[in-house]
Amino acid sequence: KPPLFNQKVLLIDVDLQANTTSNVKRTFNQRHFPQSFVKAVQSGTLKNAIFPLTKNLDFIAGSIAEHELTDTIIDNSKSKRDRYLYLVKMVDEIKYDYDYIFFDVAPSTDTVVDAIIMASDYIIAVQEVRKMAMEGTSNFIGKYLQPMLDNFPEEAHFQVAGVLPALLTSHKKRQIENYRETVEVYGRDNVFHTIIKNHDRLENFGEDGVSLEDYNDRKMFGLFADLFCELEARISSFEKTGDVENFTYQSKYFDALENITLPLGKEIEINGVAE
Repeated sequence: KPPLFNQKVLLIDVDLQANTTSNVKRTFNQRHFPQSFVKAVQSGTLKNAIFPLTKNLDFIAGSIAEHELTDTIIDNSKSKRDRYLYLVKMVDEIKYDYDYIFFDVAPSTDTVVDAIIMASDYIIAVQEVRKMAMEGTSNFIGKYLQPMLDNFPEEAHFQVAGVLPALLTSHKKRQIENYRETVEVYGRDNVFHTIIKNHDRLENFGEDGVSLEDYNDRKMFGLFADLFCELEARISSFEKTGDVENFTYQSKYFDALENITLPLGKEIEINGVAE
C-alpha cells in the first residue's frame, strides 16, 4: 500500500541531545549513518549525510558535537550577515529534491538556530501548555524572530506557521486555562487546531521507536496525519493570501480532544510499517 501522503521528506536532527536520531535507530534498526549534520555542514554540503530510511523518508543524523558547529560558523563568516545566511546555499542545493525538509531543533536559540531559521520557509512554535513555556514562546516570536525579520528584510522569508500546543492533559484545569490563554494571546487563527495531548503511546514511541502494530498506534498516526494536513493548509493559506486570517481546520483522521478515530483514520492500514 502506498504511503498516506506520498510526499518526499528529509528530516534533519539538529538537537544537541540527538533524541530523534536515537528514535530513528530504534524504529528502523539502523545503527550507522554516513555523516552527522555537524560533519556535513563542516564539509560544506549536506548531500553526503543524507541516508534513505524509506522510499519517501530521508534522514540526516544529529550528534552530541552540535556545539562545535557554532565555532565553525563563526570562524568561517566575515560578518553577522554571513553567519545568519551560512546554511542557505547548502539547503538550496538539496531543497528541490524534496517536498518538505524538516529541521528538528532544540528549544533554544544560538548561532546554529539563527542559520537554520534563515534557511527556512516556515516555523512551527511547539509550546507545552505550561506558563513558563508560554512565556518562552512569546519571547521566541517577539524578541527573537521579529528582530531577525527587521534586521534582514530582504533575506528573511520565513513565516510562523502557527503555535502548536503540546502535552496537554485535558483533565488538568490549569493546562486548559493555559491553552485558552494561548488562543487568546495569539488569536484562534495562529494556534494549531490539532493538539498534541499526553498519550502513553507517544511515550512508548519515544522509548521503543515508532510502530504501527495496533489500534492505539493507528490513533497516533491519525493524530499526526491531521497535524500534517493542517500544516499544509496553513502553508497554502500563507502562499495564497499572505496570512492565515479566518483559518479553520476540521480533524479528518483523529479527534484528539474526544480521543476518537475518525473514518479516514480507520483507513490507515495496521501493517507494522512506520511510513
